[in-house]
Amino acid sequence: MREKFLALIVMGGLGFAVGCSSGGSTPSGVPGGGSTTDNVLSIAVNGGPTANQAGGSIYPNGAFASITICHPGSTTNCVTVDNLLVDTGSQGLRVLQSAVSSLGLPTVNASNGSAAYDCASFVDGSFLWGPVQSATLTLAGEVASSVPIQVISSSTANIPTSCSNGGVNENTQASLGANGILGVGLEPFDCGLSCDASSGSSTPPAGAYYTCSSSGCTPAFASCGAECNDSSSVEQVTNPVIAFPLDNNGVIVELPSISGGSAATVTGSLVFGIGTETNNQFSSSASVFTVANDFFNTTFEGQAFDIDPSSGTGPGSFIDSGSNAYFFFNVNNILTLCPATSSAADFYCPTSLTALSATVEDPNTGFSEPVDFSINNAQTLFASGDAAYSTLGGPVPAGEGFDWGLPFFYGRNVYVAIDGQAQPSNLANAPWWAF
Repeated sequence: MREKFLALIVMGGLGFAVGCSSGGSTPSGVPGGGSTTDNVLSIAVNGGPTANQAGGSIYPNGAFASITICHPGSTTNCVTVDNLLVDTGSQGLRVLQSAVSSLGLPTVNASNGSAAYDCASFVDGSFLWGPVQSATLTLAGEVASSVPIQVISSSTANIPTSCSNGGVNENTQASLGANGILGVGLEPFDCGLSCDASSGSSTPPAGAYYTCSSSGCTPAFASCGAECNDSSSVEQVTNPVIAFPLDNNGVIVELPSISGGSAATVTGSLVFGIGTETNNQFSSSASVFTVANDFFNTTFEGQAFDIDPSSGTGPGSFIDSGSNAYFFFNVNNILTLCPATSSAADFYCPTSLTALSATVEDPNTGFSEPVDFSINNAQTLFASGDAAYSTLGGPVPAGEGFDWGLPFFYGRNVYVAIDGQAQPSNLANAPWWAF
């Protein structure tokens, strides 16, 4: 068992900021008009694709979904790919090459006209490398036509050092623990204005998009289209939700609570749209937290994990279904670390269930409220053989943010409002979290 801390690293200090216009077609405050079942994708915390394989292992606290991937324009040249990790900390579909190699997906070019390659670097030190290709995606009854996705290369050749950066290449099912990542986070694109030539920069950021030749791969600009006031077509890996005709302004992750802190499996829903259907209306009991640079504030044990709304700097905190635990700095050493030689070495191992509390705050309005949570001994949890844990926690180095991972989602409906997409008129402009 090891930690998964899959928040996408913010590029270039500009974050993912887009916010230029609404990319969706659903008017604010007006229902989308689609079926109330077509916008619900089943998700399961079930141990992942290797759980029942010989020599495989359980992926702890991974929420997985299945979608259909087609060659653009075709309804027959398609595959259904299961065990895609649902991740509110990243944007866009990233799928193993082995899962879609039969489709012959068309290449997406970068702004310089050559085939684009994408590097996705995550906070846990892992990275994914591969070409950007176009695909039509069907998620439940929602269709995102001809959107750029990342196909995770099975080859390890010619990966630029500015991408790998000493990290772990998780380009196999065994290493990733999934067949890909379904990023449905706060932003419409995985890099936004930072990687678009319209940013005003003369140099594309390293560690994001590349084009390659016989002499190697070099950083390249990739367009985010009209969202970035760019007349080019979209070239960046795209959050598929914004490409839906309806229900395109966000998602709601719904997972039930877990009695006793662990369960063999848990099933829930990824609901598309906020306030666009009868089944995705905003709850009057939920609280909205707007963000700065996609982070909000958390205070824990007297230590602030805050983001400066004027500069966008600071460790901040975030809500991330792709992280399989609560990850936070061990302030005042209040929790015991698991033995370094154990299978739970990346997690906390208190001697008994430990009740904790933190305060989360909107960095723009100052609105705050407490969040109570508990951490249990990870060795004990893993020994159960279960796949779902509501009390799993792990440490991060000083200076890192506070990560409200998948345990936070159990027993809550978590709303993810996508930047630039029209929201119901009684709610704040996106992006924001709510729960």
